[in-house]
Amino acid sequence: MSQQPVPYRVTTTRRFPWWTLLITGVLIALVGVGFLVWPFFAGSWALAILFGAALAANGLALLTRGSAPAVLGGLLLLVAGVLAIVFSEVTVAALVSFVGAGLIVLGAIWIAVAARLPGRRALAILPGALMLVGGVTALVLPALALSIVAVVGGLCLILIGALIVSAATRLRRVNASTTTIVM
Repeated sequence: MSQQPVPYRVTTTRRFPWWTLLITGVLIALVGVGFLVWPFFAGSWALAILFGAALAANGLALLTRGSAPAVLGGLLLLVAGVLAIVFSEVTVAALVSFVGAGLIVLGAIWIAVAARLPGRRALAILPGALMLVGGVTALVLPALALSIVAVVGGLCLILIGALIVSAATRLRRVNASTTTIVM
């Protein structure tokens, strides 16, 4: 003997208006357009800000631990984060060089391992070759490498913004005061 599920009402309220999500999506998409229009400037600016903010946030997190080594490390990271933002050109050059060298090393390791695999070696070697090309490009033409990353990032931001706008318009149509749930 099976019982029929009984629907019941759950009353919910929205915590924020739907249009705040819409504005957020539009702003994210506009930042993406900015990355496409000014790729080198936007890419270098964003990279320096994000890296500096990450260093500063980690520094603040270490400061809350209270031990002497953690406080010292936290202060160093906090100062490094501020300096990374203030001297953004040096930060970007160092990061692009570091990533370029890393891609070359990883590409070489990938190719060395893939060359020993049986079967379709060409397909297995391709990702390593692409890493090598990307690393050399980053070291030889850092502005081009940064611009390519900014364009790809801009396209991703436009897509994310469009998805958020779409979610906001769907949320607008939902009556959040009552919802029927079948359990």
